[in-house]
Amino acid sequence: MTVLVIGGSGDLGSRILAALAARGVDALGLTRSPATGCVVGDLTDPESLERALVGVSRMFLQSSPTREQVDIESGAIAAAEQAGVERIVKLSNIPIAGLETGLHGNHRAIERRLEASPLQTTALQPSFFSSVVDKQRDLLARGKLVLPTGRGKIAWIDPQDIADVAAEALVREQVPAALHITGPHALDGDEVAARLGVKRLDPPLQSWRDAVVAGGLDPWLADSTVHLYEAVARGALAEVTDTVPRLLNRSARPVFARRADATS
Repeated sequence: MTVLVIGGSGDLGSRILAALAARGVDALGLTRSPATGCVVGDLTDPESLERALVGVSRMFLQSSPTREQVDIESGAIAAAEQAGVERIVKLSNIPIAGLETGLHGNHRAIERRLEASPLQTTALQPSFFSSVVDKQRDLLARGKLVLPTGRGKIAWIDPQDIADVAAEALVREQVPAALHITGPHALDGDEVAARLGVKRLDPPLQSWRDAVVAGGLDPWLADSTVHLYEAVARGALAEVTDTVPRLLNRSARPVFARRADATS
């Protein structure tokens, strides 16, 4: 078995490569720039993907959240089919009723393309990565955290759990078509801030949207995130699942616990 991990030099991809190596699986990453354990290529460059897929039996698929994501990932699925890949495991997100546009619409469209494929396919549907909080490290250092999600709870998940589930889905013989994965607890913004020992800010969504767009975020992605945060406030990501312990035979990792311990 040989596994190709798209985005192998990124945070999640490198974790998946390490998890596969720990299982003794032959794996390499695909990345735009040279990196250890990776080949250079790009999902928008069909020839580079074709070269990378030679001899590959299973593929982990992820790409950047852009308007073109459906076309890019659909092209990668077609390339895997042509190359004789047996299984694709795709990074997706949790389906939310009523969200069929933006980033969520992208993932639903790509999942439908997977369902139509003759290959074995699995969509990983994680809740929020707990690591997204780290993107506010400068603000956290000043004792603040922005989470414009109202009173909605999120079943935050540690990215290592996502990587371990991805590795397991890539190597197992039988895997469900979709895996809804979460952490062990659902926390609202105030609870996250309390664990981190900082003050939580919950600005109006329009103000948040204007600020992040002014800071350079693609308006399409900003609007998609606004719709997601509105759904979170309604409780859309509060469900806790047993997928991690069921697949990995261990508990899901606690989130934000290390900082909580450090501030207690």
